[in-house]
Amino acid sequence: MQKLFIGSVIVLMLGAAFSLSGFAQARASSSASTDGPVRATVGTFVLEAGSRIAFELRRSDPCPCMCGDIFVTGMSVVDRAGKEVYREGVDSVPYTDWTGMWDLSRADGTPVAPGEYTILIRTSLGEFRAEVRIVHPGEGSFSGRLCATASVCGLGLDVYRLVTKDDDGKTIPLRAGDKVMIALPGNPTTGYEWTGPDALPAGVLEPIPGVNYRPDSGLIGAGGTFLFRYAAVGPGRVELSFSYRRSWEEAPASDSFSIVISVGGV
Repeated sequence: MQKLFIGSVIVLMLGAAFSLSGFAQARASSSASTDGPVRATVGTFVLEAGSRIAFELRRSDPCPCMCGDIFVTGMSVVDRAGKEVYREGVDSVPYTDWTGMWDLSRADGTPVAPGEYTILIRTSLGEFRAEVRIVHPGEGSFSGRLCATASVCGLGLDVYRLVTKDDDGKTIPLRAGDKVMIALPGNPTTGYEWTGPDALPAGVLEPIPGVNYRPDSGLIGAGGTFLFRYAAVGPGRVELSFSYRRSWEEAPASDSFSIVISVGGV
């Protein structure tokens, strides 16, 4: 496993951005030194029980420093006492090939209790952390302000509200600055793919570039997940509709999915 270090201390709060919600302040910090790996922390994000969250690492272009290959080696969730409640096995994959997801449940599928948790994402560069607070439904809108980021040498952790096929027909509340990821199962080897809206109303949502498909495995013919990412930029409501079809066929879509994104103020 490649270990990357830097010859001098990187200034704390490098690349950090802040914002305030009704429940918690989204804060960020990052550091690196000659005697250990880097560490970046972002949070606190407030999540209602039953929601989901996703993570990706993103590197700025051009890369300012530490520009070698970086691998994700594991992801886990610990409670306030430091006890592990969830672990996702990762076989040292390039960070560009990884998307982490957590449905706020334990390894056995039972929901975790409301409280404070830390998501630990381990890489060959160091550790990235996202702090979350889970509350009962109705105790607070999905917030925590998914617009805080912490980066080291341009490599930072993006945190998204995760929406899946189970959310079909729902209204998803966000605040300006938050990010949402829509994950839909499919299999492009059959010729089918999910397609989203060609255009969006100005001033409410903006698409975020990124890998649009993650295979479940390396097996030939295996399915996977289509991904769509958006940033909330201003108040308003937008309906997002997606269809699952073969591009060369004029037949009705094999499947469909739609949600309404309702964006509040900052």
